[in-house]
Amino acid sequence: MISCTEFIPLYSEFFRFLEEREGRDAVMRYWHYISGRNVGNRTNPNSLISHLEQHRDNPMLGAWEYWRRTLAEEASDTIRLYNSKENYTISHMRHCPSRGRLNALEHIEPYYDYCEHCSVVYAPVLEQYGLTSERDHSKVANAECRSLMYVKGHRPDIDLASITDDDMRRMAQEEGVELIDLQAEDNKYLHRGFHLSSDTALRFCGENYGDEVVRQFVADFTKRYYAPQIEDCKARGLVAIREWLEAVYAAEEASEVLHTDLSDNELTVRIDHCPAIAYMRSVNREPSPWYIEQTRTLYAAFAEGAGLDFKLDYFEDDGKTQFHFIKK
Repeated sequence: MISCTEFIPLYSEFFRFLEEREGRDAVMRYWHYISGRNVGNRTNPNSLISHLEQHRDNPMLGAWEYWRRTLAEEASDTIRLYNSKENYTISHMRHCPSRGRLNALEHIEPYYDYCEHCSVVYAPVLEQYGLTSERDHSKVANAECRSLMYVKGHRPDIDLASITDDDMRRMAQEEGVELIDLQAEDNKYLHRGFHLSSDTALRFCGENYGDEVVRQFVADFTKRYYAPQIEDCKARGLVAIREWLEAVYAAEEASEVLHTDLSDNELTVRIDHCPAIAYMRSVNREPSPWYIEQTRTLYAAFAEGAGLDFKLDYFEDDGKTQFHFIKK
């Protein structure tokens, strides 16, 4: 399982993979695919379109509620204003936790246009409800951006690039204006919706390029992104893998499903059920046929990189699984 707290590097690497394989057009096709399958999925009660549909008479309110939840789950450092009288929102993301985590990685370079997916993915769904979004991405390299959303044809007289947080605080003193000011430390970085996104990447890859390419992408991603953990395993042995997996499941708040048995030559891992699959099904989404590769291929590639053997005993419908890392 790729934790939802570690999904962003997969996103970035998949953008790069698509561009290297078929050019920028493939990246754009994937972003539109995300828009329809995730953001625009009406069966998911947490999706943007479900919030918009719930407030068809005032979709701006639906968008406001959607991002209030999402920004909290991503532990965002953001100030956001909603003017319900003039029906627009302004947001200043002072530090995007996802892009910030990507920037902090020393062994992986962010996809050069990583943040542009936010513009492409949300716009088609917002447009269905008469909303227009503008974004200022001039500082995204530093994990900072601004956005303005309004009813189409009714743009407020606001200079998005120059408006300050103090300006928004002053505006919040007016009647009909709501303000939220989130600090990163106010919330835990645990946006389980990212499990949908990682599975969507594998689904898009499988539908367009086939099983073998999915396995190759997952293997390549594993050896690149988990390179520090692989090196740690080489240095300290199987105990490093146990500690890594314990940290992953602790971050998911699912430590109770993970069980390990460590001997001198073998680490046996048993997982009662997959937290990612449980979350996907809780929002009416079945995992793709390729979801198993987040276990089968990921851990096999990890073992290969660390000079170990890997054996998968079983992987059941709910993600219940048992596997082994074995010294050669």
